[in-house]
Amino acid sequence: MKNFIKSHLKTVLAIIWFAFTFALVAWWWVFFLMELEGARQHRMIAWEGSILLGSILIGGISLIVFTFRDKQRHDRLRFFFSTFSHDIKTSIARLRLQAEVLEEDLQGNSPPVMKRLISDIQRLDLQLENSLLLANLEVSPLLHEEISLSGLLASLRTEFADLSVELERDARINGDRRGLMSVVRNLLQNSVLHGKATAVKISVRALTGNRLEVIFTDDGLGFKGETGKLGSELLNSKDSRGNGIGLLITKRLMEKMRGDVRFESTENSGFKSILHMEGRL
Repeated sequence: MKNFIKSHLKTVLAIIWFAFTFALVAWWWVFFLMELEGARQHRMIAWEGSILLGSILIGGISLIVFTFRDKQRHDRLRFFFSTFSHDIKTSIARLRLQAEVLEEDLQGNSPPVMKRLISDIQRLDLQLENSLLLANLEVSPLLHEEISLSGLLASLRTEFADLSVELERDARINGDRRGLMSVVRNLLQNSVLHGKATAVKISVRALTGNRLEVIFTDDGLGFKGETGKLGSELLNSKDSRGNGIGLLITKRLMEKMRGDVRFESTENSGFKSILHMEGRL
């Protein structure tokens, strides 16, 4: 019952509004009819009240029907995009696997275009994942589990093979595995793509109340602009490499996992991402 009400919240609210308004107007209409003694006034109130009740009845039923249809249309769109995105991700994974196998077959003699192809496939996969997360962030529940930070990084080694990632010490993070994976991927991708970084250092320290501070520091070019806008809005950028959706997803995911992130940068001295989250050393 709770799940039904949650999934049809707008329709339920429309029904409640309609029932309350119709009952209230009907009660006042009957009350006035009972109090009036003049036949002429009685007929006038009866006609005007009937028109008012009819208008509320037609408007309320129309509102409920349109709300229910809107919910059905929204569910159909979600189902279509979920199915479509699953097929696209499967195709991207196969394409990426074939490109990596082809690169291995060339035994180190692969042309630069092959590396660029694999890099573009990885970026496409991450962009699709970000778009799906952004679209479903408000409706898809996140799990709360304990995950090893070193385990997350190990699963991304092949994706960022040319990036040196140094973890100061391991930590156990509380959050959703898919969400945390997206956070780490976006931070590393941001360092490589926008900062041209070759190395990222990750430091971890304990805070009070079962909280951790995890800092990603790269050796890239830094960010020229207002770091306060990063993660809070999409940027109007003419750069084809991105518009800040990765950092926007990172911030929203951290907030949904009861954490936070802020960004610091000094020109030509690298880029720093400071995450506060639940966990332990």
